[in-house]
Amino acid sequence: MSESHPVTNALPDLVVAADWSTVETKRWMVRGERVGNGYVVSPPEPVGDHKSLVARLRRTLPDDHGLLIGFDFPIGLPVEYAQKASVESFRTFLGEMVGRGEWERFYQISDLPSLRQPFFPLPKRQSGNFRAQHALALGFPHLAALRRRCEQRTTTRKAAECLFFTLGGAQVGAGAIVGWRDVIQPALAEVKLWPFDGDLVTLLATPGVTVAEIYPAEAYSHLGVSIGTGTGSTKTSRKARQRATSHWLVDFDAGPIRLSSAARSWVEWGFLAEDFDAMAGLLSMLQIVTKQRTNQTPNTVDVTRLEGWIHGQTC
Repeated sequence: MSESHPVTNALPDLVVAADWSTVETKRWMVRGERVGNGYVVSPPEPVGDHKSLVARLRRTLPDDHGLLIGFDFPIGLPVEYAQKASVESFRTFLGEMVGRGEWERFYQISDLPSLRQPFFPLPKRQSGNFRAQHALALGFPHLAALRRRCEQRTTTRKAAECLFFTLGGAQVGAGAIVGWRDVIQPALAEVKLWPFDGDLVTLLATPGVTVAEIYPAEAYSHLGVSIGTGTGSTKTSRKARQRATSHWLVDFDAGPIRLSSAARSWVEWGFLAEDFDAMAGLLSMLQIVTKQRTNQTPNTVDVTRLEGWIHGQTC
């Protein structure tokens, strides 16, 4: 495992966390702007036109400054799937394979999934054993074999859903399609993908845009937030969000990470909905960037070339 410890002169000038959805009105982001050796956190705002997001954020900074963006969708391929599909590199996969030739229909959700059209199923009203059908169609004994290492269950959260599954409230497949197809792939030549293009120290030490994967359920454990499955508290309740994050008003009142007056008002109110996850994602990212926490990443070829990793998750 390797540890990333961003040095002071490599602090990005802007850090952004974007909570993702296939529905535009549910996509929110939060900014942290560098002031000296720390950051001031702004209130949540809509992502807006997601296709122009990277370019819009980049234009807010001079060319020689750095921008770190965290997206709440998977960035990477399960190693078992990649090996079966003969994919050696996630960056090469996005840049040279997806949308071309035999991979032309990769982003099209289908009720007849295959290795090169793996997203399944189309929206359903009836119940069924869709996970078993999915695994069988892709040639695996069960969908758990298609979880990346960072998506496995940890001591602080349950396992994430399989990347290619597109049914139910926990699914991430539809959001990944939008994120890869409309955001990352068009900007691939202009962005640095962590950890595929290097460790965080190296990427943040040079100007430009660095993209990382974030996961709100992981961020909760970094921020002392107890909410969601198994806690007796649901994040769909404003009062529950208000109680779960009230300590942020103290934790981020001073020091290298500070809530602006407007951001404090959102915490005090208890947020609207998806904006809550965007704020959690950003605060977790800033803890890493300001060295409040270390960023431990498995130093294996599977992770650094294919699967990727969740920002801030320990090995």
